[in-house]
Order: sequence, then structure tokens, then C-alpha cells
Amino acid sequence: MNQHTYNVLEYPLLLEHIAGHAQSKLGMAVIKALRPQTELAAIQAKRGLYADMLALQESPQSLPGLHIEDISALLRMLAPEGAVAQGTELYTCKVALDIVHDVLKFTQREDTQEFKSIQRLCSGLSPCSQLRDDLARCLDTDGSVLDNATPKLHELRRSIISTEQRIQRSLETLVKSPELASPGQEKFVTMRNGRYVIPIRKDSHSGISGIVHDLSQSGQTLFVEPTSTLPMGNDLVRMRSEEKDEVRRILAALSAHVRRWSDAIRTNQQIITELDAAAAISRWAAANRCTLPRFTGVLELHQARHPLLLAQFRKNGKGEEVVPLDLQLNKDIRTLAITGSNTGGKTVILKTIGLISLIAQAGLPVPASPDSQFAIYEAIYADIGDEQSIEASLSTYSGHIANIAAILADTLANGNSLVLLDELGSGTDPLEGGAIACSVLAELAKRKALTIATTHLGMVKNFVHQQPHMLNAAVRFDLESLRPLYILDLGRPGASHAFHIAKRIGMPQSVLKFAEKMLTGEHLRLEDMLSRMEQDQKLLAEQARQVKQNNEELIAKRDELRKDLESLKKDRKKLVNDAYKEASAIVENTRKDMENLIRKIREQGRSTTGDQQKKLETEAIRDTLESKAKRLDNGLRVTSQRPQNPVDRKTLKLGQKVWVETLQTHGKITELNERHTIATVTVNGVAFTMKTSELQMNRESAEEKEQQEPVIKISLPVVSGKVNTEINLIGLRVDDAVQRLDTFISQSVMAHLDEVRIIHGFGTGRLRAGIHAWLKANPSVLSFHLGKDVNGSAGGGATIVMLRRG
Repeated sequence: MNQHTYNVLEYPLLLEHIAGHAQSKLGMAVIKALRPQTELAAIQAKRGLYADMLALQESPQSLPGLHIEDISALLRMLAPEGAVAQGTELYTCKVALDIVHDVLKFTQREDTQEFKSIQRLCSGLSPCSQLRDDLARCLDTDGSVLDNATPKLHELRRSIISTEQRIQRSLETLVKSPELASPGQEKFVTMRNGRYVIPIRKDSHSGISGIVHDLSQSGQTLFVEPTSTLPMGNDLVRMRSEEKDEVRRILAALSAHVRRWSDAIRTNQQIITELDAAAAISRWAAANRCTLPRFTGVLELHQARHPLLLAQFRKNGKGEEVVPLDLQLNKDIRTLAITGSNTGGKTVILKTIGLISLIAQAGLPVPASPDSQFAIYEAIYADIGDEQSIEASLSTYSGHIANIAAILADTLANGNSLVLLDELGSGTDPLEGGAIACSVLAELAKRKALTIATTHLGMVKNFVHQQPHMLNAAVRFDLESLRPLYILDLGRPGASHAFHIAKRIGMPQSVLKFAEKMLTGEHLRLEDMLSRMEQDQKLLAEQARQVKQNNEELIAKRDELRKDLESLKKDRKKLVNDAYKEASAIVENTRKDMENLIRKIREQGRSTTGDQQKKLETEAIRDTLESKAKRLDNGLRVTSQRPQNPVDRKTLKLGQKVWVETLQTHGKITELNERHTIATVTVNGVAFTMKTSELQMNRESAEEKEQQEPVIKISLPVVSGKVNTEINLIGLRVDDAVQRLDTFISQSVMAHLDEVRIIHGFGTGRLRAGIHAWLKANPSVLSFHLGKDVNGSAGGGATIVMLRRG
């Protein structure tokens, strides 16, 4: 990587933007120093930490404040034995230890144990508890030494205050005495050179003796310390000197304590700084819906967005949205030529590809879908923008050629490179510039570099079309607004729309007609064909969008029906439960009545009543039981729904379609008991067991039956081209993951896949649980189980799904 590439792709500006999320200058410096790496281990060194920070962003927990100050200079100054720091400098050390204390307290909480990388990083922190306690006990927030730092300092300061008060009271009494009652004499107590004094006019005859410590500017007033307060003043100076010595001794002791813990303090600062930088990166990533990059050796972008454009649009506040970029290149493609109208869309796409590649190789989260894949490049080169240099006497064309020549020279040493060339071949005669452009592309392809170039030269389009490992692409263009749509269509060159644009912005018709005469018929036919292809592509894209929208609506309706079905199941369960409760109450009531009747019969058996009387009482009991049974039967008959068109149970057969009144829908009989009194009816795949007396005849009209008689065979469309058998959902919320998973499963079923793999990672387990719950309810899923990673390690981070064949 070189600085020119960083500058033209605005990589330093992006780091500046990310660093703005840090709490400390140290964290900002770490972010600004990040550079792309070329080894996978170095790139992913902090992947676990970033993953934890992103997960922390979605959790209720949050890190404590990390606004640590740089105390490296203090540690260097205290390195020599006997060195003493000021209180303000030592207090910054105390603040740093407070941050360490708060972070350690955070990591000890039970709800933060899942963040393993954060725990591992913070395990290197040293609380330095005794040093922190000593600094807190001795220093105030302004760095001054507190009275209670030592008993001696406390006693000295108490004595100093007492002596100062005695001196002030004595001098205040003196200035009010008759001796100083002369006209113009000022009456107040002040200090000069650390001694308490009173003002006395020079011409005064007060007779007060003492030591003169100062004169007024006019020279007419003397500031005198009276002889009467001299002993107390001397005591005050002595105590202040002792206080100063004690404060220095305390600061020396604290400095020595810091010196002993300097290595631990330095390590603490490094860890807190790294934590602050990672937290800032995660805040930026969360705000821009970024995901951690996946390196597979190919460049495949899905929903990629230029991060600086995202920031700019957000700052503008106009509701503008960045159009995401999708780019999927086969491994054998070495050159991609992006063509189309010269309206800026091609350059934005080029910068998006370059900047996101730099971000990925720096190990940072990228503003793209987790389905995106990245390759590791030994070098990334970019020739974008105006390369004109007045100092070097270079025109725009010369500047571009000089830069490309340097790239060609450097790619000899960097075989696996990404080269980004903007407006290749422009700035000179189109034929000569086109020839050089084609030659440059051919040379870079020989060196196995992946080259993505923008151009509007027809010669380059034709050359790329004829090469086996090169591909044309076009930026979709809106002819109405004359603006690029920032959508990349692979496999076809783009029309320049030069005549259309000129016409729309007011070029005279006569000029355009004359210009058309100067072009060959073949060129005009080619432009017309490319324009029509672009319109067809736009129409197909709109149809695809409509299909996607319809699919989403169908999914929403399906989910709604599932909810309704679940609600019906719950209602049915409640009704059955209520019925059981009611029946249980009836049985219990009947049991009690029977016990009472049996008790009466037994009592009658022990009595001497005649046989005729016993017979009458037995008949009365029988009548009571029959009356209760009739009441129950009548209640069932009255409350039961009467079928409008009941079925003849004798004619019922398996597979017969019947109407289920309680569910207000049709179903098919799938099971019957021998007496045809109980049937199992399947409705929308759900089986219900009920009495055949509750069933009714098929309510469909003859016309509906006739329309349903023909058997229509529905064939799922077969997906052509590359079909992914794996989806990566790491970093997504459960709702977003399920939405993406539904589309993926549908496409896999249409592609007649038997097995697919879902990567969800470990994390907190919430994503995996949500995915498994959704898979259980999906009729297209035959079974699923936890799988294995690619390297064969334990597979808690992935799930293998077996699909039903349609």
C-alpha cells in the first residue's frame, strides 16, 4: 500500500471520522494509526474484540468511561530515582487508576462474562489498589495535597490557621486604636512578602514601631509589621516552611510509589487505550450497520455502502440514502471495465470498492452485508481523480500515465494486487488513449492483478468484450433525471448517452444532427442497442423488485396466518380445558348425589320398613337419576351446534372433503374409527380429532368443484447460475437474520438443494436459538442439526439444514 492510494481513496479521512467516536486522544491516535495488513492472522488479530464490542452495543450493558489521559511523560519524568512530580501530574495517575477500577468492576459482573475477548484483554489490568488509595487520600481534584494526608500536615495547617487568626485579630485591634486616628490614615490589614502588615502614613506620628516590608506607589504609605506581632509572624513563617517540607515529602513518597508501579501503570494505559479504540470502532460500525469481513480469496460485495457518503448524507439531513453496491466476480475474471455515462457514478463505485477493501484488510468492520467476501491483496493501487501537477509540469494525461507506469513497475513485486483505474485512456486522442488503455489492461491481466477500471471509450469496451478473462459492466443511468443510479450491471457495456445528455441540457438540434452525420452507422447502432439493453435491464430490475415485494407481502401474510392458526389452537385448547372443567364439576356433583342416594339405601336396608315402602323409595331414587341424565342430555342437545348440512356417517370415507363448522373451513378426513363416530380431519396440515356428528357436507359449489377437478402440476422454477449453499448471518439481529434466511431457504428449495449450511456463530446464543425456532416452523425444512466448521472443529457456530424436495 502507498500513501497515494490512501489519499485518493480518502482512507485517512475515514480513520479521522471513526476516531471521532473515541473518548481519549490516545484512542484516537490508535485508530488513526491503523493500516491494512497482508497476513490473515494480523488482519483478524482483533476480530474477537470487535465482535464482542458489537454484541455489547446490542446488549443492555455498557462500558464505563474510558477518557484516559496520556501519562507516559509523567512515567518518563519519574524514572530517575528521587524524581518528584507535582500534585496535578500525580492526580492524572489517580484518574487513570479510577478508570481501571471501573473497568475491572464491569468485567466482574455476571452479565459480562459472555464477552470473552473483552475479558481476556482486561485480565492484564492491574488495580494498583494501594497506590490508588494513597493518591485519593493525599490529593484533591486540583492536585493540591489534602490536610489529612499525614497527621503532621494536619497539625501544621491547624496551627497555621490559628496563628493567622491571632495575628489578624491583633492587627485589626491596632488599626482601630487612637494612635492611628490621624486624618487620611487607612485602616485595614494586608500581606506583604508573606507577612501580615498594616498601612501607616509616612508623616504620621503614631509612635508604632515595627519592620517596613513595602511602600505604596506614591511613597506616602508604609506597610509595617508591628513589633507586637513579630514573634507570631516568625512562628507563622516557620510553620509554613515546615508545611512546605511536609508537602514535598508527601509528593516524593507518592512519586516513589508511582515509580514502583510504573510498568503496571503503563500496561494499564495501553489496555484502556485499546479498549477505547475498539469501543469507538464498534460505535461507528453499529451506526453504519457494519459487519466483520470474511476472507475467502474472492471479491464479492453485497449491499456495500461508501462509509464517507453515509456520513455526509447523515450530516446533510436531507433524507438522502446511499445506494448499496452489489458486485460478484467469478474467480477467473481478472479485469472489470465499468462503462456508461460520464456523470460520476463510475468513480463512486470505484472508490467504494477500494475503500471497503482497505477497511477489510485493516481488520475493521465493513459497511456491507455479512454475505460479502474479500480477498487479501499484497497491494492496492488507485489512480483516481485529477493527477495534474503544475510543479512537475504534468498535464492531466501525463499525470495519469506517470502514476500508471509506477503501478506497472510495482506490480512486478506484488503479484496479488488490486488496481483501480479511473477514466482509463482519457485526456488525449481517443484512438491513441484507447490503444494504450487496452495495452495496460492486458499487461495487468498477465500479472494476475485484479483490475477494475472505468472508461467511456468504445475501443476499450470492444477489447474487453473479446478477452476471455475480462468483463464489461455498466452503471445504470436515469435518462429522465440525467443522474447515475449507482447500480452496477455486469456482463454488458454501458451507453454513453452523450447525444441524449447534450439534447436535454439545451444543445441546438442542428448541432446534434451535424454531429450524428460525422459518426458511423455502426457506432450509432451500437449506442442505440446499448441504450435499449439498459432500458430492458431497468425494466427487469423493476420486475425483480416487484417480485421481491410480492414475496415479502406473501411472507407477511403467511406469518399472519401462522399467528391466526396459533391463536385458534390456543382458543381450542382453552375451550377443551373449560369443557373438561365443566364435565369434571358435573361428574363430581353426580358422584356426591350418588353417595347420598347410596347412603339412604343403606339406611333403609337397616330399617324395619316394609318391602313395599323400600320398593317405592328405590323407584324414587331411580327417577331422580333418570331426571338428572335427561337434564344433561338436554343441555348437550341445546348447546350443541346443529349442522346445516350434516353428513351421513355411514358414507364417510378417507380423503373425503368436509366442512368443519367450528373452524369455519374445509378439511380432509385422514382417519376414521370402526363405527365412523370419530374422525381425524386435516386442515392446512394441522390434524383435528372430532365427532362425525360435528361434520357437514362439502359446501363448495358445483362450479368450484369443476374448476378444482383438473389436476394442475406446479413446477418450482429452477435457479440457474451460481447457487450458494451457505449463508452467513453473524452480526445480524434475529429479525433481520430470519428475513434473509427465509429468502435463502426459498431459493435453495427452488434450486432443488438437499442440504444447506447456516453460519450463525457462537455469541450469546440468541441468534442461534431464534434461527432454530424459525426452522422448526418452516414446512420446507425436513430436519436440522449443528454442523462442523470448514476446518473440522466443533460446529456450534453453524447449523446443517436438510430440505424437503418439492
